[in-house]
Amino acid sequence: MGFFKRFFGTKAGVRDSRLQAEAVDAAQGLDIDAAVAAHLQWKRQLQARLNEGGDPLLDGGPDCRDDRCDLGRWIHGRGRARLGTFPGFTELMAHHRLFHHVACNVVALNRAGKHADARRMMADQFESYSDRVTQDLRLLQQVVMQSRDTPPPQP
Repeated sequence: MGFFKRFFGTKAGVRDSRLQAEAVDAAQGLDIDAAVAAHLQWKRQLQARLNEGGDPLLDGGPDCRDDRCDLGRWIHGRGRARLGTFPGFTELMAHHRLFHHVACNVVALNRAGKHADARRMMADQFESYSDRVTQDLRLLQQVVMQSRDTPPPQP
């Protein structure tokens, strides 16, 4: 149950069925497994374009804005409206924003002919934020799954 505390930031969240229900409701319309898969596919495509020496901005490459991908639209919409005050959500939002920011820096370095720097940033910062987004999504998934399995409190 440590994941409840990590997400909600308080032990009260473990026992508060309203908070749990809020997480389940907020996650409506977000397929977390699909979001993780799309995120990993996007990362592989960026890496492949860099390895090929092509321009990563072509063929649907990274968007520097973090509110245009499916996950970003959920984060800046329903997710933020329902979960925006909880530490687990604010970390997801920050990590996702930095994921896009670093991706754009990787592209800028590559376009400037600084290929080694682009690869280094991809391997270090980009990988780190990518992993964090995935971990944050899995934490949300644990909260949602556990909340669905927890019976409502008896009056």
